[in-house]
Amino acid sequence: MEALLQGDLSGIVLNPMVVHFSHGIWMITFVGRDCTPAMVHFYARQVQIAWEHLAELFTGGDNRVCFQAAAFVASGHIYMRMPQTALLYIQKSCKFIEAGKLRFVPTRGRPPRFSEDLHETLAALSQTIYWANYLFLMCGGPEPHATADLEKQFRQELPVSKIVCPCLH
Repeated sequence: MEALLQGDLSGIVLNPMVVHFSHGIWMITFVGRDCTPAMVHFYARQVQIAWEHLAELFTGGDNRVCFQAAAFVASGHIYMRMPQTALLYIQKSCKFIEAGKLRFVPTRGRPPRFSEDLHETLAALSQTIYWANYLFLMCGGPEPHATADLEKQFRQELPVSKIVCPCLH
């Protein structure tokens, strides 16, 4: 989180695409759409740099990282009220999930030990299901067939209703 807030473009903690895209979304969403020529140029530059990094990332061959980036970009477009572009990136996420054979881990009623990588992967898999359903239900998008197997896997392998937190008893 600190790397994102500080705008760390070193690539050590975050891919620079995440920083540029996040800052661009933040500016548009929270600062407002300032249409002065200088701000339009600044927004456009942030987006251009983010897309350049995303294209580079997509050619890198790491399906897990590509899937997470596509899910992140889909989320951003949902927040910006651009459901068609979000749908495109949900579909890209699903292709990377399939290509990387990414899946939920069986828990057998107990939560797994969450390494940072596992946590990020599970969060992005869950997010992909959620946004596909959101786009269908709220935005009139297509039925979420691409995530149907993923959602079935989620319900079978990570049965949330069976995970009990000992601190709640």
